[in-house]
Amino acid sequence: MEEIFHDSQIFDAALINLYQILIWVRERVSKYFSQKDLEKIELATEEAVVNIIKHAYKKKKGKIEIEISVDETLHLIFKDKGPKFNPLSVRKKVDFTKDIKKRKEGGLGIFFIFQCMDEVKYQRKDSFNLLIMKKKRNKLY
Repeated sequence: MEEIFHDSQIFDAALINLYQILIWVRERVSKYFSQKDLEKIELATEEAVVNIIKHAYKKKKGKIEIEISVDETLHLIFKDKGPKFNPLSVRKKVDFTKDIKKRKEGGLGIFFIFQCMDEVKYQRKDSFNLLIMKKKRNKLY
């Protein structure tokens, strides 16, 4: 399991930076994944970042550190200094029988992350929340 790529970057936790973050992630992982898998990685990244901005920092300023490493698996780690909170603890079953117009907005982010990634974990380490997402690489890439 030899690491073939590793990088990390710290971003201001603001929605205005979302596009920049998505481009940064895509530029680092695009040669290792198919277009279909890239779209899943981007959706999971977007959901993770938006959740951190909206829930960890609310209206306060903060930072998000994103660490990427690639071996036979992509490892994406999102670090924030918000209050201790395990977003996986609020994972809900999604009722697809309910009319979409009658559903309240939000609440699908964690569902989408689990649909897009192969493994998702949360840890609290020192003063950081860590959301760890993994996606296996196709052997053709």
